[in-house]
Amino acid sequence: MKNLFPASEQISRIKNPLTWTQEKNKLFVEACREMAEFHLAQSPDIQSLYAQKKFHPSHLQTLEDLVHLPSIGVQAMKYFLLLSQPESKSCLRLTSSGTNGQKTQIWFDEGSLQRVQAMLDGLWDQFGLVSTRPTNYLMMVYDPKSAEDLGIAFSIRNQQRFAPKKSEFFALQKNSSTQWEFMIDGCIETLLKYSHEGLPVRICGIPSFIHDLTVAMKAPISLPAGSYILTGGGWKAAEGKKISKEQFRKELSEKLGIPEENIRDGYGMAEHSAPYMECTHHRFHIPVYNRILVRDPETMHALPCGRIGLLELITPFNTMMPNLSVLSTDLGYIDTEPCPCGLTSDTFTLVGRGGLVKHKGCAITAAELTKKET
Repeated sequence: MKNLFPASEQISRIKNPLTWTQEKNKLFVEACREMAEFHLAQSPDIQSLYAQKKFHPSHLQTLEDLVHLPSIGVQAMKYFLLLSQPESKSCLRLTSSGTNGQKTQIWFDEGSLQRVQAMLDGLWDQFGLVSTRPTNYLMMVYDPKSAEDLGIAFSIRNQQRFAPKKSEFFALQKNSSTQWEFMIDGCIETLLKYSHEGLPVRICGIPSFIHDLTVAMKAPISLPAGSYILTGGGWKAAEGKKISKEQFRKELSEKLGIPEENIRDGYGMAEHSAPYMECTHHRFHIPVYNRILVRDPETMHALPCGRIGLLELITPFNTMMPNLSVLSTDLGYIDTEPCPCGLTSDTFTLVGRGGLVKHKGCAITAAELTKKET
């Protein structure tokens, strides 16, 4: 069977995606053009958008041309379901809960799902996060057996497939009254147990929960060598208790005996789906299958490195939905200096949220729960 998306297939499976080369950059542009052509042919919404912006996929010849690629706002994806293929082609649908009953639905066909999984494989492999050693997990998220939330369950499986699971404990569980409860004592007991087993531990989840856990610990617990803390989702509604990333890493290293270079934050959103993660120097690297543009919030002009604006996220993998380019509500900038870790990809810095209303995902209820614990 003919491969309809050769460039997209190749770029999503590229080795060492954090090492940029001219050849890889050229392939990325080809993949974006390939995906833009497909969505233009399949989606009336994209046809209208491209016509309005006087854009055609043939305009994409170099990286510099990406500034002309029209984007879809994340808020539009909360109100409208945008598909480029029939629903029958979908093999996975993830739903994130939002405020005021608004939800974002992210759909994947089989090829798109395989591509985004391959992207994650390459990123974790180059970061040295893939292990064959049995690993104990402390998941600072809802227990998926009770949450019945496909998005949470899928995310957990993704995090745990890079190191074989020996055991796991979920911080959020339903109590006898069927109410969600932060099982902080159970988390501490689990960490004590893990500390004596000698196997690596991976603590994954929401930073505010992990912070509350370390505050509640009466004494440090030294976790085995090779352990990691992998955070994501931001502090959400727990902004009032937020501490700096530097303080956060220092606190965790002192309380859990994990080197700061093994404490990594991740960035991403359902509407974009492509992954980003901090390196050992705690800078967010942009894999070669992604690009980030920074837009002036008023003029929408692209801004140079170092200037703060709205982040526009580009990734050419999804044929089910036309989310090739997504304009986020996040503020940030592209760093002006190369990262001291030695990786050649661009890096970016998050500054905060744009607008008056935060774009909240499925972690919001969990973040609100942490408020009640203090």
